[in-house]
Amino acid sequence: MTVLVAYAPAPEGREALARGVAEAVLRKLDLLIVNVGRGQHDLHTEEIRDVEDQLRAAGRTMTLESSVLSDPGDAVIQIAQDKNADMIVVGLRHRSMVGKLILGSTVQRILLDATCPVLAVRADRLN
Repeated sequence: MTVLVAYAPAPEGREALARGVAEAVLRKLDLLIVNVGRGQHDLHTEEIRDVEDQLRAAGRTMTLESSVLSDPGDAVIQIAQDKNADMIVVGLRHRSMVGKLILGSTVQRILLDATCPVLAVRADRLN
């Protein structure tokens, strides 16, 4: 039983992580953080320790994972299915209409193709 957080080193990624931790504690689930940025996860040691402490206090665990897939949406969807995630938490950022049309949207792809519930959170309060 897992809450999967799609993490990227940006305000929306940090908001997704904060909400993912809260959901894992509330639902009594473990947390899986999937790096959707390039390379290894970009969490600092103190951030990891803080998340682990919050989860440990609630009797939960945390796992970090990356994917070799080049498309972050595919990676999140595949890992969620492989790990039988109960929920995916993703962060949203503001994009113009033209930006959405030209670049597509990883979050939109996850929302449409995920086989479990998806919680999309905005990072506005962090800006």
